[in-house]
Amino acid sequence: MNPRIRLQYQTRYEYSDAVGFSPHLLRIFPRSEPGRFLRHFELQTNAEADVQFRRDFFDNNIARVFYPERNAELLIELTAELELREENAFHFLLDPQAAEYPFVYATQDRERLAPFLLPSAGGDKSPVLPFWSPPTASAPTVEVLMSLVSALNQHVKYESRAEGPSRPPQETVECGSGSCRDTARLLMAVLRDRGFAVRLVSGYLWEPPDKEQDRRRADGFFHAWTEVALPGAGWVGLDGTNGVFCDHHFIACAVGLDAEDITPISGRYFSDTPVTSKMEASLRIEAL
Repeated sequence: MNPRIRLQYQTRYEYSDAVGFSPHLLRIFPRSEPGRFLRHFELQTNAEADVQFRRDFFDNNIARVFYPERNAELLIELTAELELREENAFHFLLDPQAAEYPFVYATQDRERLAPFLLPSAGGDKSPVLPFWSPPTASAPTVEVLMSLVSALNQHVKYESRAEGPSRPPQETVECGSGSCRDTARLLMAVLRDRGFAVRLVSGYLWEPPDKEQDRRRADGFFHAWTEVALPGAGWVGLDGTNGVFCDHHFIACAVGLDAEDITPISGRYFSDTPVTSKMEASLRIEAL
């Protein structure tokens, strides 16, 4: 039987005085895709908000929210129920020309994937990895990718960091640690430098209770990983934080070229006088 789950995500911002808000963009809704069926969802936020549901240029489900009144609190809460279809992360067959690394995309594919082959908007360059290097001779593509995500899992220590932008790849290597979004950005830079088309992903990671100890993730927050375009397989998820190919436990909310494209909640507050603020976030996922 396909597992069904309920997820409850909440972010609450509190301010020392009432503030105004810019329009906020929410990328917290599971994407509609085979194997992840969104059966029901409810979004709650400040009572006076004007919520407009849309799809962005990457076909992500988003909400653009306008807050006309000043407030000392901003609440964003999502409850969603999904049905997941169990899948084997390696259940795909590559086209013959992509079975061995290195390979070259067909001309038509390369034209369509061009934005995902270029360095990110931040100009990320692939740093030298002291713990991994690509094979010097032809090797199975899947084995090369698996060796890379395994090396990142083993050598980049996981760091829980809920706020702030992702670090540049070179900084992550120098620190020897990073959040999931840092590792995803590093993996993207390494793969793009080696000719792969790659995009970033943010979403939820769910494991049954008896498997949770096997994952390294920040409880209460979103997870980030990458997807690589492989001829014959399409977009294939790679999680450098956990050192695995992604299966049905990875529930994508947003995909994009750069970190800014997948930020779960983006927006600003403003005030005529200095205010202090704090944020609390929680995520609960349970089987139904």
